[in-house]
Amino acid sequence: MPRFARPLAALFLVGFAVALAGCEGNTTVTVPSNTDTTGVSVSGHGEVQAPPDTGYIDVGVQVTKPTVAEARNDAATSANAVIAAIKKDGVADKDIQTTDLSIQPQMDYSKSNVAPTVTGYTVTNTVAVKIRKLDDFNTIFDDAAAAGGDTARIQNVRFGIENNQPLLQQARTAAMNDAKSKADALAKAGGVSLGKVVSITESQSSQPPPVFANAAPAPATGVSQTPIQTGTNTVTVDVQVRYAVS
Repeated sequence: MPRFARPLAALFLVGFAVALAGCEGNTTVTVPSNTDTTGVSVSGHGEVQAPPDTGYIDVGVQVTKPTVAEARNDAATSANAVIAAIKKDGVADKDIQTTDLSIQPQMDYSKSNVAPTVTGYTVTNTVAVKIRKLDDFNTIFDDAAAAGGDTARIQNVRFGIENNQPLLQQARTAAMNDAKSKADALAKAGGVSLGKVVSITESQSSQPPPVFANAAPAPATGVSQTPIQTGTNTVTVDVQVRYAVS
């Protein structure tokens, strides 16, 4: 075998061994992508705004009593009342999920040179609620607050779009049109002709990050209905597109 052929043969054997290793177990063999970067590379942005169709809220109770038994019992009674009120307003079981359940001792650290003492126990029980009929949002909010009384805690009100696929498609089309417009302008300025699309990379966001409210006691009952403003959500798609040129 000629000298120059030996390194090539060794390289082939190593590559073959790696390929075989990739056929065993759960090993994944990754094929490097085309590293050619010639052409025109541009970014495109598209977004579509629409009113949300779904609401989310975390509803819970918090009770502090001298003993664990008292705190747990009172919290259970309040939580059951809150959940019953939510269900009565039409929320299905599948849209109610327990997210926080805890028992924490309350400690007194006020006396110097004395070990802290337990003054009571706090039980927290919280459920995440998905509200599919936004017209019922304020009713569910108020009824849950009334059912929990002074133990009620409500937080993390947010809104989203359950089925955002049609909106994503609109945003995707807008992003590609934006990229094409930029590429046309660059090609014209550079004195070249724009060719076919060589690569596309997409990133998307279906809604802005939720805005979380601090936990707060429920409002007093017998007052005006709590106002709810759902606003709009923005569905965003960004693309990186590379076009061939000639």
